[in-house]
Amino acid sequence: MSDLTDELDDLDEVEYRTIEGDVSEDTLELYLDLLHTYLTKFISREALRSDLQYCFQNGRVVGAYLESELIAAVAGVYTPFFDKFHIAHIAVVEDHQGRGIGKELTKKVIPDDTGASVHLNIGNPGIEEFYEKMGFEATHTRFKRSTGEDKKPSD
Repeated sequence: MSDLTDELDDLDEVEYRTIEGDVSEDTLELYLDLLHTYLTKFISREALRSDLQYCFQNGRVVGAYLESELIAAVAGVYTPFFDKFHIAHIAVVEDHQGRGIGKELTKKVIPDDTGASVHLNIGNPGIEEFYEKMGFEATHTRFKRSTGEDKKPSD
């Protein structure tokens, strides 16, 4: 079997669940644990919790499940200021990276009737190429001034 066939077979087994609105504390913690595992050097757990709650309530969160296990997630929200859907956070469990799951999550989280944007953190190898393959193009350089030693780039 070819690598492409293996990738497609894996994708066929993945279930994608879209969540908008109220969620239980258990669901919030499940998504928070997965996302924070991969985003810990970029954002504090407290800031990520706040972002994730906001996305559940005001945007859209999509999880990828394999055999009832959450293996990837993306969260985003429509931003009137930019008139775009903004992808806030995305992560795929390392064992499942490179199989097209992140691409599927990205497609599923963005509403069909809107454009999309994402801010990328410096020091996240491969993420620029990932979004470029998805049709995103670099348009801005963002500078941020943190206030405190504990702050991470996204806080």
